[in-house]
Amino acid sequence: MKILFLRGQVPQDRDPRQIMYDKIENNCDMWTQLAYTLSKQGQGELWYWNGKRKVRYADNFIERWIPNFKIAKHDFQPDVIFTRGGFKDYDVVLKRHPKSFKIYYGAGKRFFPKKMYSDYNLILVDTKAQLERVRQMFPTVKSDLIIKPVAENIFKTVVAEKKYDIILVGNYNPRVDKGHDFAFQRIPKNYKVLCAGIVPKKIRQKYPNVDFTGWLPRNKLPKLYAKSKVAIVCCGTIDSCPRVIPEAIACDCPILVLDRINFSHERYINEQTGILTNENNFAKDLIRIIGEYGKFSPHEYYIKNLSLEISSKRILKLVKEK
Repeated sequence: MKILFLRGQVPQDRDPRQIMYDKIENNCDMWTQLAYTLSKQGQGELWYWNGKRKVRYADNFIERWIPNFKIAKHDFQPDVIFTRGGFKDYDVVLKRHPKSFKIYYGAGKRFFPKKMYSDYNLILVDTKAQLERVRQMFPTVKSDLIIKPVAENIFKTVVAEKKYDIILVGNYNPRVDKGHDFAFQRIPKNYKVLCAGIVPKKIRQKYPNVDFTGWLPRNKLPKLYAKSKVAIVCCGTIDSCPRVIPEAIACDCPILVLDRINFSHERYINEQTGILTNENNFAKDLIRIIGEYGKFSPHEYYIKNLSLEISSKRILKLVKEK
């Protein structure tokens, strides 16, 4: 089986070298790792647009940066096309391969195809509410919940002495609430708190009791999870299954997650992984999970239920059931 994964645009808001890798074992992008895993029994290519680069990660797997999908054509004839993001730039590629089995995953506000190519064979979403809506809008198209794994070459268990009670991972964004203010205003001052990500100085100054790391490469995060008793995820309602949820679980760090976040609660939160809370019970449940953090076994649950292998097998099964 030949699989083409349309990954998105080469980053315009940061140095593209941050996502340039020569070996698959160094690549920290979950979607690249998923595409690679999906292609293990056949051939695979992963494409970005608005760039020019080619790297062969394996005999059967290539990453290409293509200046313009409309102009560039390649001999690769995929049996399956997986689109990540639902961007209109994909349309020309999708139309070029009418016989390919086409998979859509958009996340967030783009969890279903909008005003663009919509002739998909499978739509993957993050929540039951999204799934219900997609099935109403596209009754003849197969749809299902995605299992969102992690880049397992990066996010795994690390041994380290506990230094922090709490870690929050995420860049501060005034347009997309990542939960920094919500959490830091409610965390008791006696707890040691670490925030990994880019946070403006004026926000950092509001919370002198929090240690801020600034920008970090993703391969530095597992050790920080290992140094923390629990992770908290307090995003607003725009994010769809934030990657920090499976990443914390894979790193064996119990998580406290607000129920307002769009993700499959039953799939990720249970007695092994952490606690689902709400705004009113956040402080109480935070104290509880910190006091009981040693009772959880998140990594074990990840391996058995959320891994790249399990996610890819589920997707391929859905493809073969066409």
